Amino acid sequence: MKTARFFWKSTCTTCRDARSFLRNDLKVELDERDYAKVPLTEAELKALFAEAGRDPRDFLNPKSPTYKQMALGNKKLTATEAIALMAREANLLKRPLVIAGKTVIAGFDRERLRAALT
Repeated sequence: MKTARFFWKSTCTTCRDARSFLRNDLKVELDERDYAKVPLTEAELKALFAEAGRDPRDFLNPKSPTYKQMALGNKKLTATEAIALMAREANLLKRPLVIAGKTVIAGFDRERLRAALT
């Protein structure tokens, strides 16, 4: 059985739909963490993005009301600044995050999830 780490917000409908798809359709065993209840630390976020070789700024959620309130679309953040913001405000992180090996997928993209996990 395939396994993946699954970082989500349990109150998010998209996250619940992605979780159901992964568990029921793809039969993936999930190591889950509701980051709204147990926030990710700066160190955890830094390690996650470093392990995947990805820029954390790509995982900021521009649709988030917090992102808009902070006018982050007009700012040029460093990777370190982006991580610090995501650690302080979980809603700034695109969701859900699925980690399968070194692949990190943000959001509910059925085709990318299927390709990474089948």
